[in-house]
Amino acid sequence: MDRHTLVSLPTEQVATTLTVSPWADEWAALCELAGEDAAQLLSLCCQLTPPERVAELGMLEARQIELGAGFLGMLPDQIPEDLPIPKDVTASLALAQRLAQIRNRSVEAVKKAMPQYPLAFMGQDFDAAPPGEVPATWNLTIDAGGILSALDAFDAGGVTHDAALAIANMSAFVEMMRHRRELGYVPEPLIDADGLAWCLMHAASDDPIDALWKWLHPQNLFDLSDLYAHRARYRRLIDQLVDGDALANAILSRLAPYAPANASFEDRFAFAVGWGIRGWATEASGGLNIEHVKDDIAHLLETLVHETYHRLQAHVALAHPGMDKIDFDRITSYPFEQAADARLYRALAYVMLEGSATYVAAVTGPTGAHPAAWKNDMTLGLDLIERVEALPADADDEATDGLLNEGLRSNGPFYGLGAQLSANLVASAGPQALGVALIGGAPTFVLRALAGREAAPMISHAALEHIKRLDQLIAMQSAH
Repeated sequence: MDRHTLVSLPTEQVATTLTVSPWADEWAALCELAGEDAAQLLSLCCQLTPPERVAELGMLEARQIELGAGFLGMLPDQIPEDLPIPKDVTASLALAQRLAQIRNRSVEAVKKAMPQYPLAFMGQDFDAAPPGEVPATWNLTIDAGGILSALDAFDAGGVTHDAALAIANMSAFVEMMRHRRELGYVPEPLIDADGLAWCLMHAASDDPIDALWKWLHPQNLFDLSDLYAHRARYRRLIDQLVDGDALANAILSRLAPYAPANASFEDRFAFAVGWGIRGWATEASGGLNIEHVKDDIAHLLETLVHETYHRLQAHVALAHPGMDKIDFDRITSYPFEQAADARLYRALAYVMLEGSATYVAAVTGPTGAHPAAWKNDMTLGLDLIERVEALPADADDEATDGLLNEGLRSNGPFYGLGAQLSANLVASAGPQALGVALIGGAPTFVLRALAGREAAPMISHAALEHIKRLDQLIAMQSAH
């Protein structure tokens, strides 16, 4: 039997045939490595014509990295230089075993480096509980057009370059890539519409090389491999989420108690796909890269509430009076004369923004619990604030950014610090006090949260006095 004969067999007959063949031991070893995927994996290896095409896997990996869809050193490389060339059944089995080993190693690396990334669906349905009251002037548009267009391309069995580029230029994907670019700390190369179109074309392709590349790693092709692998489940989930106003109302009703009185809010939220980042927000939209939560409905809603609260913050929080763009930069900046004042304000603003969104998402979830980690984060976060405050007057941006990144990256201690401060505010003065504090600005937020609380002694006198001075400077400028 040659490899072409093996390909001609129905998948369910491959196991029966090989179990009683001269390759029985090799087949058993492959089954041990690849499980129920063994027959399909072997078939794809046998389909490579000419067999030297296996070298294209390495080319795909290099191009993926070049286009900004790689793993930035967080996950191991995949393709070695010495893959077996599947010129016969023996070599095809050897290649399949090697690829299965690579996949297993990659999956374990994902579990270790990204433990919150779900590798499978849970089987849950979206069935939002009856929402609370939504203000009459509030509206949230849900945009799932990009994801649905990608799924349509997968179901069609392929997509042209022009069609893939049109999908990559849809609003959800454009804003997802803009957020990635504007973060400032994601290393280059950064993916753009051309790179995403390339990923879409290979994800939609049924060429055996592309099929092997998708199978090798769920996060290949900027996570589109995962979208392709579970495409029927993703479509079912998205259809549930965009059916009527239930999702929008579920989100808005959770935010409303923590908004200032009479605040208006109209915004949009988009579903996209994007490696390494779960939620995002730009001037135009909030968003969720849905593969990072799949059908974990509680986690999905928590992320949607968190990111949409950021959108509310952008409209109501104290902002730089000379900046019109509705984004975080407008809130984390303020026209102080002294650089030391500006950098401390920036750190406090991030604590306020990320912490209050974290708090609202947690307490409006199914348990309403305050994670115990917040108190530990409060200690670590206040220490970082003190280190920012203690920087010399002529400290450069790199020193400041290093401390900010320590507080923010991977949900660092600024999140828990701000969440615990938010909890203090709400406990003292009720949910609406959180929205009112946003209007007052970051120093007001921190000072009100620390007032009369046991946390006040945790911050140094120098840092506390500096925060008070910022609050006074803002009050004086507002008075004029």
